[in-house]
Amino acid sequence: MKRFSVVIPAYNESKTIVHAIASLKRQNVPREAFEIIAVDNNSTDDTAVAAHRAGADKVVAEHEKGTNFARQRGFLVSEGKIVAFLDADSTVPHDWLMRIEMSLLKPGVAAVSGPYDYGFRGLRLWVDKLFQNILFAHLAEILKFLFHRRGGVIIGGNFAAWRWAIEKIGGLPPLRFWGDDAAIAMLIARKAGRVFFNPGLRVKSSPRRFKEEGFFSLEIRYIRAYFKVYFSKEWE
Repeated sequence: MKRFSVVIPAYNESKTIVHAIASLKRQNVPREAFEIIAVDNNSTDDTAVAAHRAGADKVVAEHEKGTNFARQRGFLVSEGKIVAFLDADSTVPHDWLMRIEMSLLKPGVAAVSGPYDYGFRGLRLWVDKLFQNILFAHLAEILKFLFHRRGGVIIGGNFAAWRWAIEKIGGLPPLRFWGDDAAIAMLIARKAGRVFFNPGLRVKSSPRRFKEEGFFSLEIRYIRAYFKVYFSKEWE
């Protein structure tokens, strides 16, 4: 069994996935300790070929479109005790896997997540820091105090969990996008253990969705999706 598995779901990411894989190959843990799994989620470009050439250990296909469907497919072929998930348009620092392991070794922690670095400036940077560096780190405790319901924050393209924790929740919930990572957080927090949001577990990611949909409108959509999942009985 590997020490880590890293799953990268990808849809038409032939230009970006090579950089994600390159950053993983620079980790400060032995290369034989982890595997890189790319999941081609119905791409119409040569994402699978690009991932293979970049050095992915496994390249598999998932025809059901949606982030969690692709993540689950990667999980099913993974071998790691710790399974990490990274977006294809993101890159990680050299100690990403080591930081993940250190976080998961904390008592009671079943999963860990961290923020994105979008390269924002000015007001957007400060709003983003408020959410990701401060609020997300304490949101589980705040919500538990206010509503007496367990929860947590997971950013789907920058999180990891013990294999046993994902198995305990029956695999990743079958959601296509909105609320996909929130549902993972609720299930793990309520059935497996603590979801730890570590502001120091940061990865660089593309701000393209914010450019396409607008900064504040996209933030509002994310918040609405999160609370819809948090209050739903489906993820008890």
